[in-house]
Amino acid sequence: MSKAKYRLLGALAVAAAASMWGTLGYLAKLLYDQGVSFEALVAFRAFFGWLAVAGFVLAVQGVGTLRVGRRDLLYLFFMGLFGVAGFYLFYFYTIQESTIGTAAILLYSFPAMVVILARVFLGEALTPPKLLALVLTVGGIFLVAGAHDPANLEVSPGVLTTGLLAALTFGLYPIFGKPVTGRLGSSTILSYALAFGALILLAAAVPTLDTLAGLPPGYYALLLLTAVAHTALGYALYTFGIRRLEAGQAAIIATLEAVVAGILGVALLGEEMTSLKLLGGLLVLSGAVLAQVRLRKVRPANAHDAAGRRR
Repeated sequence: MSKAKYRLLGALAVAAAASMWGTLGYLAKLLYDQGVSFEALVAFRAFFGWLAVAGFVLAVQGVGTLRVGRRDLLYLFFMGLFGVAGFYLFYFYTIQESTIGTAAILLYSFPAMVVILARVFLGEALTPPKLLALVLTVGGIFLVAGAHDPANLEVSPGVLTTGLLAALTFGLYPIFGKPVTGRLGSSTILSYALAFGALILLAAAVPTLDTLAGLPPGYYALLLLTAVAHTALGYALYTFGIRRLEAGQAAIIATLEAVVAGILGVALLGEEMTSLKLLGGLLVLSGAVLAQVRLRKVRPANAHDAAGRRR
């Protein structure tokens, strides 16, 4: 297979995953209209998503791939606590209280969050592209929230807080995952993170689990879709794609998620998308792409050059 076709397959896979994730907000709104609580929805999604991923791992890779050390379990627990449980709760609450376009745009501030977290916890450098990404992200959120006109905020302070907390907790997933990525497979990591996250979410959802009872059959299909397709299949497509693309290329294509969410909100739910909010969204997505840029070190042309520069 040629390199062009190889990359095209990767791009199509990432685009498919991003498009699937972009429909999550719309499906959530449909379920909310049926009285399903956001706590029950995310608990269902995490639990059945875990069953799908764990079943795949056992069937294809064998039980041996699920063996992990005690030290790794701690990192996996924090991935489940923040990157699954915290993220699901904050993100789906934001969808419930706001528009799906706004929720998706706020979520895409997570690369900027990762830049800050990686600097604090991993000691990674703040390069010029990363600093510019932070500026674009902050400016974009300012416009999306309508902070230019405090008397007529587009987003309430509470929704802005939960939207940014969704981005923060999502950003913590790779931070806690970095120490184990060299020792564990990506599907094993996801399986454990979903397991821990599902346990926490089920405990949190106990008072409202009854909102899942008595739904029309078609809505149970939607619930399973959010769990199996959007979690297991979406993750599989994204993993397939990023192995064939550079990080920056994947980041650009992944922003399709916010675009799909915004289009569905406007076209199917009648949500308003002002010009300033659209501009803010573009700034946030631009920041998300820039945060993935890695500056290449210029290598000396020969040893003589290298020696001269060292002096």
